[in-house]
Amino acid sequence: MALLPRKKTRRAFENFLLAHYERALRVEQVRSRPFVLLLDPASLCQLQCPMCPTGLENAGKVGHGRTAYRSRGLLSREIFDAVLDELGDTLFFVHLYNWGEPLLNKHLPYFIRELVRRDIAVDTNTNLSLPLGDPFIDELLNSGIDRIEASIDGFSQKTYGRYRVKGRFELARDNLLKLAAARDRLGLDTQIVWNFLVFRFNEPEIEMARSFCADHGIEFVRREAALSEPLRAEFLPSYREGEVLEGFFEQREMPFDPESISRRSEQSCGWHYYYSVINADGSVSPCCAPWESDWDFGFVTPGTARFSDIWNGAAVQASRRDVAGHQLLGKLRRTGKLDSIVSVDDFVRQGTICEGCQMPLPMLDLYSGRADLIIPHYFQTLGGSDAFLDRAFELVRSQPDAFVRHYGGRIPGG
Repeated sequence: MALLPRKKTRRAFENFLLAHYERALRVEQVRSRPFVLLLDPASLCQLQCPMCPTGLENAGKVGHGRTAYRSRGLLSREIFDAVLDELGDTLFFVHLYNWGEPLLNKHLPYFIRELVRRDIAVDTNTNLSLPLGDPFIDELLNSGIDRIEASIDGFSQKTYGRYRVKGRFELARDNLLKLAAARDRLGLDTQIVWNFLVFRFNEPEIEMARSFCADHGIEFVRREAALSEPLRAEFLPSYREGEVLEGFFEQREMPFDPESISRRSEQSCGWHYYYSVINADGSVSPCCAPWESDWDFGFVTPGTARFSDIWNGAAVQASRRDVAGHQLLGKLRRTGKLDSIVSVDDFVRQGTICEGCQMPLPMLDLYSGRADLIIPHYFQTLGGSDAFLDRAFELVRSQPDAFVRHYGGRIPGG
C-alpha cells in the first residue's frame, strides 16, 4: 500500500508544476515551495541504535571529533503552526519523523489533526518500544493519520536487541498488535506497517515476522540497511557480501579527488526544489542525510524567520548553484586553492555540503514515487477543468523538455 495524496486545490497543483519547471531550469531563487516535507516531532530517542546519530549520542559514541551532532528537544506547537501556516496550502505529503522517536512528543496527535485538516497526507515511523495506553492509541488513530510504520528488526529479544539497543521486542510487537486491533475496532483504514531491516543475524526470522503480520492484518515491509564500515562484519546480510557501501560520512575523511566530483554530472537535486527537512528545533537541513547541525541552512523562528526566508536564503541558493554547475570546484581551481584540499570534508567546508555530496544519485530524487502519485491524483480531481494544466500534467514527469516549453514559467494562480 502507498501513502496517497489528499490535496485537491489548484494552488497546490500549480506549485507542483512550478517546482518542476524551476528545477528543470536550475533556478537559484525560486517562487515554488516544497511539496514533500520531513518534519521531525522529536530529536530525542530512548534507544541506542548503532547507525543512528541520536542513538550514538545516547550511547556516548559520537564520532568525527564532536561532542554532539545536534541539539535535542521536541517540536513545539509554535514552530509547527508557523510551518503549517506558511506551507500548508502547497504540501501534499508530510512525514513526521527523521532522527528521533515521534511518540515522545505529546503534541503528535495535534500535529496530525492539523495536517489532515489541510488535506495533507501524513505518516510517521516509530520504534514502538515505549509504553502506550489505550486512550493514546485511540487518539493517535482518530487523528486521521494515514500510515504508521514500526521499525522492528527481528522476532525475538535476542535478535531484535542487537540493533535496537535498549529496545524491548515484546513491548514493540504488542504495541503494534494494539494499533491494528484498535484500528479495526474503530473502523478505520489506517495502514499499520512492520518495517524489518534485514541484518545477517535476523535473516532466519524474516518469515516469522511476515507470517505474524499476515495473521493480524499488518503490512510487512522488508528493508535494507545502510551500514558503516565497523558494523559490516556483524550486520551485513549474507546475500549482500562484498558490496561497496561507503557513504558520505566515511568518504569525507578519504583523500580528496576533484575528478570524482566532476564525474557526478552537473544536475539539480530534488531536495532543493521538491522536498525539505525541518528538525524539531526549527532548523532546516539540506536533506534527510546530514547528521550534523553544521550543514543546516537556518532556523524557522515564529515571528522572526520564515521558511521562505531560508528556502531562498544565501545558503540554499549557493547549494542549488553548486550542484547544478560545480561552482565551488571551479572557484577553487581559479583561485589556486584546490591543491590545499586534503579530504572531501575540507572541500565541502569551503562552500556547501551539496557539491561534495557522496550519496547515491537516487538520493537526489528520494521521493520520486510521491511525485508520481500526484499526477493521477490531479486527473482524478481537476482533470478536464483546464486544458493547459491537463497537458502540463501529461508532460511534467514523462517528457520534461516538452513540459518546460509548454509550461513557460506560469505563476501559481495566474
